[in-house]
Amino acid sequence: MDITKGLIERRTIYKFKKKDVSPAVIKRALNCAVHAPNHKMTEPWHFYVLQGKAKEKLAQRKKELKWEGFFDRNSEHTRNAGEAAYTYINNLPWVVVVTTHRYSVDPVREKEDYAATCCAIQNFMLAAWAEGIGTKWSTGQLVQDRKVKDIIGAGEEEMIAGVIYLGYAEEIPVAKTRSRRGSISWVDGTE
Repeated sequence: MDITKGLIERRTIYKFKKKDVSPAVIKRALNCAVHAPNHKMTEPWHFYVLQGKAKEKLAQRKKELKWEGFFDRNSEHTRNAGEAAYTYINNLPWVVVVTTHRYSVDPVREKEDYAATCCAIQNFMLAAWAEGIGTKWSTGQLVQDRKVKDIIGAGEEEMIAGVIYLGYAEEIPVAKTRSRRGSISWVDGTE
């Protein structure tokens, strides 16, 4: 796949087929991920590839976090939302949790390394997309949760940058129009 085409056509996938993804595809995407630019070659990322019991534990934790978000934790609606969150993660062929190093004594380095880790995640997602595998980069409750770090065995010096859900897309969303709200300026230095 042409890289420009991949950058423009990649979509966040929300619905995945119940179809396995070859570990070889994951390995190729990981190889692309670790070629991301990173200042001083710190390679600050750690990709935790979850399947089996580890993925099931993450699904269970997502269910618990979902329940904690509701005022009435004993309602049928709350139970159903938790079960849906559990099923969503548990039915995925793979989940990848990505961490970056934390540096409390050097906030500039921490920011640089977080940016590099985000670049690595993007590389991973684009490489997967090039092989027909969809992804969803999730943040929210899971990246802030200490128990998730325990599930994957992350150290105190690690911070979760994202949880990547991946598999074959059941449906590919239509492209959203970009409004350029992010803004683009060409600056030539003249007054």
